[in-house]
Parts: sequence; C-alpha cells; structure tokens
Amino acid sequence: MSEVAVTRPTRPAELDANAVLKQAWALYRRLFGRSVLLGALVLGALHFLQALATFGRTGVLVSLLALVLGVAGIALLQGGLVEVVRGLHSDGSADASLGDVLARAGSRLWRLLAVSLLTGLGVGFGLLLLVVPGLVLMTRWALAVPVAMLEPGTARDALSRSREIVRGNGRNVFKVLFAVGVLTALVQVPFGLAAAGSGAFGWWLAVTTASALTAPYAAHALTVVYYELVEPGRPVVLEPGTRWQSIWDEQDAGPTDDAG
Repeated sequence: MSEVAVTRPTRPAELDANAVLKQAWALYRRLFGRSVLLGALVLGALHFLQALATFGRTGVLVSLLALVLGVAGIALLQGGLVEVVRGLHSDGSADASLGDVLARAGSRLWRLLAVSLLTGLGVGFGLLLLVVPGLVLMTRWALAVPVAMLEPGTARDALSRSREIVRGNGRNVFKVLFAVGVLTALVQVPFGLAAAGSGAFGWWLAVTTASALTAPYAAHALTVVYYELVEPGRPVVLEPGTRWQSIWDEQDAGPTDDAG
C-alpha cells in the first residue's frame, strides 16, 4: 500500500457535518472488527495499568507509569485508527494487519505524542481560563492527529496545518466534535454505572469495552473531516483496487501530447 501525504494548499470547501457523521458511521460499521480489536488491545493494556494503580497496593512509580503510558497509548491508538482508514482512502484496500497499522503509527509516535500533549495542555488551559478559548483551540486543532499521521512536519507544524484546514469551517467542525462527544457519552454512561463498585476486574472490563467501542467512531469522524476538507470532491473510501486521479496530479503531469 503506497503512502499518501497531502501537502498542497487546501482548497475551499464547505463541510457538511451531517454527511461526515454518516460517513463515519459507515466506516465504523465496515471496520468494526479491526477497529474495536485495535482499541481493545491498546486500551485494555492501559486500563490494566490504571486498575493496578487504582485498586492495587502499588507505589507512585506504577501510578506515574500508568499516566505516561496512557498518554502514549492513546496517541498510538489514534494514529493507528487514522492508518486503518488511509488504506481505504488510498486504493480501497483494508488488508493491512493490525501489526502493520501499529508499526506505522509507532513510527510516528513521538510526533503523535507531542501533538497530544500540546493539544491537551492548550485546550485544558483555555478551558480553565474561559470555556470559549478552550473550545476554539479544540476545534482548530481537531485535525492535528490525522495531519501528524498523513503529512510530514513537526508537531507544531501539525497544529498549524490543522488550523489552516479548519479555517472557514470552524462551526461545522465543532458540530462534528459536539455530536461525537454526545454519542460517546451516551454509550459510556451505562458502562460507567456498571463499573461502579464492581471491583478491579469489573471496572477494567467495563471501561475497556466502552472505550474500545467509542474511540474508533471518534477517530473515523475526524479522519473523514480531514479528507473532506483537504481533498474535496474525492471519495473518502474508494472501491478496492481503484486509484484516484486528482486534479493536482493532472496539473503536475502537465499537458499530454495526443499525437504521441
């Protein structure tokens, strides 16, 4: 599977939030098995450490390790979920194994980790000062993870590029974020209630299941937003074996000589 890196200026496009959510749901259903399994593998390990730190008689070192690995694991999972969709967008193929997906995300782990930390600190600080600045930053940087996976550059470049892509569609991107947040909460609340007072194993099982079910949909929605704004007019998912000839490719090739 060839690598797709989009670095051209973004053409103006009007994002349809409802269409994004529908496409994300279609991707979620199509990739349900591998996406949820990927989430369960990564999040299961992270929540196991959290359970040890919370319910076990462990020291500060284990708690700190759980926190650090938790941030890194979430970044790895988000990158992996972007990679799962990339194959479908590139040539309609979803043949990459979970090992290949994690390896590709792992090769960008430091960039993904830096993006996650910068985004978390910036949005968190904005929410503490005033709610609105935090929501604005959350919207502007919403596509930083897909950018970090699909385009070259540093973590700061990813944040700047995300802001550039979102510009002019901030309200629609926020609608997607809000809808995904509400749907995620609706799914997680019953599992959270089931986890309360259920002991270490019950807590681990409930939290891991809830996270594995919801994380893929959120990641797929943002990946759809990225492709819709960066390559408007191109299908997010191609039929298997199809190669898309974009206008950019045609411009690079220049005029052809029909006379041979």
